[in-house]
Amino acid sequence: MTGSDHERMYWQYEYDVCARFIVPLLEAWRTPVKGAAILDVGCGEGGGLCALHDRGGLCTGFDIDEPRVRAALSLEGPRAIGFAYGNLYAESVPFSDRRFDLVTLHDVFEHLDQKPAMIARLKKYLKPGGKLLITFPPYYSAYGGHQQHLRAWFARLPFFHLLPFSGSLIASRLKGEAPHVVAEVRKLGRLKMGMKKFERIAAEGGLRVEGRQAYLISPNHIRFGLRPVPAGLLARIPLIREFACTGVIYLLSER
Repeated sequence: MTGSDHERMYWQYEYDVCARFIVPLLEAWRTPVKGAAILDVGCGEGGGLCALHDRGGLCTGFDIDEPRVRAALSLEGPRAIGFAYGNLYAESVPFSDRRFDLVTLHDVFEHLDQKPAMIARLKKYLKPGGKLLITFPPYYSAYGGHQQHLRAWFARLPFFHLLPFSGSLIASRLKGEAPHVVAEVRKLGRLKMGMKKFERIAAEGGLRVEGRQAYLISPNHIRFGLRPVPAGLLARIPLIREFACTGVIYLLSER
């Protein structure tokens, strides 16, 4: 395994989240990984796909960030995984001539503009009976605005992104911040991807929710030494769930 220390660390985090939490959920939802053709959209360093491969999946993935794709290629080791650079918005999308049993988006969907159009595009990747697995942090949760990537200490406080004008005025005027991080915080503030909104978009796109697992402490937070905590009944309470759940995993199929 090559790659920088940061790339290897992030790859391991991706691997652990998938192997320890996503694969068991898929098994509980009777969605087999072994022998399944799997596409990961926004695959990052490829750790998640490597975990699916190690469980018997036939894995393929692409990402808009070319350096991350290069890292994935260097970190996959002896595994036979197809990685490519590509943009879901582009006219020519990687692997568009293929169909898959499972298409996954790990903390990608909340960043996408034109969500109904993206749902339609993702559905074209599915075999008959194929499924989509989509994870994201609800926008109104403690770090749903991804403000933890800002440098100013007060901007990284829980729920900072929900303050009036936090994105349009405060974040954009902070000195020393990376412009792309500020732009993404502002973008997420415009899109506001919550659980209710996601379920509405999915339903309007002809998708049915087959499984949903929400967390008070998301599996993503294992990289901070935290243990995931399922939301239980709180995930069923409108409004409260939007603020309380820091991560949610959906399994969807076509109606």
